[in-house]
Amino acid sequence: MKATPLLIALACSAALATATVTAWAQTDAAKPAAKPAAKPAAKPAPAAKPAAPAADGKTLALGGGSGGTGKLLTREELRACLAQEESIRKRLEAHEAQRAPLDQEKALIAKDQEALRVERAGVDALKARADVFGARARTFTTRVETWTKAVEAHNANKTGSGPAYEKNLTALNKEREEITREQAELEAERKAIQDATGSTVSSYNAKAQALDTRVQDWNQRNGKWNEASATLEAERKTWVGNCADRRYREDDETAIRNGK
Repeated sequence: MKATPLLIALACSAALATATVTAWAQTDAAKPAAKPAAKPAAKPAPAAKPAAPAADGKTLALGGGSGGTGKLLTREELRACLAQEESIRKRLEAHEAQRAPLDQEKALIAKDQEALRVERAGVDALKARADVFGARARTFTTRVETWTKAVEAHNANKTGSGPAYEKNLTALNKEREEITREQAELEAERKAIQDATGSTVSSYNAKAQALDTRVQDWNQRNGKWNEASATLEAERKTWVGNCADRRYREDDETAIRNGK
């Protein structure tokens, strides 16, 4: 599982505009007294106080938001958010750099697996050859047993002479020669199969075992990579929940960058 690249950035929102409005109350003009007892003119109303400038000053927003939402970050909260963002970003870059070697190794393993499948065809052919030999050997064993019984029966013949006796003896001797020849052929085939098995099958089994070890090792490392991806994604979501699109004072960021 390949984690989605983490994107954490700082974006500036528009500075909060502040304005000072000063209003002056007009004094009422003094009117001529109609009578000596007329009341003096009213005192002018005090001027309205100018509105205080925004306490936050110029603010920016984390996470590339459009002005920032949520409670304003304190300097220490901003320091923590910036540190977390940098830590996650660097670890993500290092983590993503590990993906390409894993994928390259996976491709090499797939290539070796295909080569082993081709080699397996030779092993299967050798097995088929051994199966044919086994069937032929069993047939030969039956033939020898049959011939042996025929020899025993011939030797038990009390006549010991005559055309039938001689004909049977000739047939048995001919069968013995054919059995001897076939036995030599089978022995040569057995040795050839044994020699081929010692090299071909042993080589195949060694390669198969080594490849299986590589596959298991790759699976473990790939699993750890996926676990690390999940951990980074969880940290990213936590950062988003705590820091993203939060406003902060520009002066605080400047102070943090200057080591304060």
